[in-house]
Amino acid sequence: MASAVQAQRDYVKWTFFGALALCLVAVIYADERFLILPNHPEWKHIAPFKWLLLPHGIFGLVALLSGPLQFSDTIRRERPRLHRWTGYVYITAVAIAAPLALSITLAGFEPRTIYVEQYFQAGLWFLTTAFALICILSRNIAAHKRWMMRSYGFALVFILSRVPDAVPGFKWNDQLLGDVLWSLVVLALVAPDVILTVRELAGARRRRAAVSAGAAISNAA
Repeated sequence: MASAVQAQRDYVKWTFFGALALCLVAVIYADERFLILPNHPEWKHIAPFKWLLLPHGIFGLVALLSGPLQFSDTIRRERPRLHRWTGYVYITAVAIAAPLALSITLAGFEPRTIYVEQYFQAGLWFLTTAFALICILSRNIAAHKRWMMRSYGFALVFILSRVPDAVPGFKWNDQLLGDVLWSLVVLALVAPDVILTVRELAGARRRRAAVSAGAAISNAA
């Protein structure tokens, strides 16, 4: 029973990360392919802040790619050293990418309609990661897992908020952009607790069922 439950969890987890990989490819093609096109007009747009944006993007990508390794039960159990070092890589990437994102906003290079959201997005990404680090240094594994999930949720805002750009003919407006970004911020904070609570309730139900089955067998004997 336990192995079947773990297999189901792994299937759901890696299906999610597979879908995320597809979203990442779509977003890179839609929004970031200008990086290999020297004459693309986007270079002129980002010229005033490219030395903030490019390292932010690089370290943000490192966080996106290293984050999933933190959620692998197999790596955590069988290769703890790799789990620990990928964690350090993730935390370092966030410690660089989040302040750079905030610097871009503070410098006035984001639309004014999302200034406040950007402060919360970058600030909470940094803060949730810091709490994840503090918890693991204190050996509070359960709290560390929750804060890491929240932190990675904020890393995903970069991808999920740009998926519509890959849809032909899609157009943003200020209201829609603000609504989507704030919704993703809320999800990053709340979704980990929902996921873990559902798991805990399902686990408790399975344990009660196992106890009831064991009692029934004992009575029958």
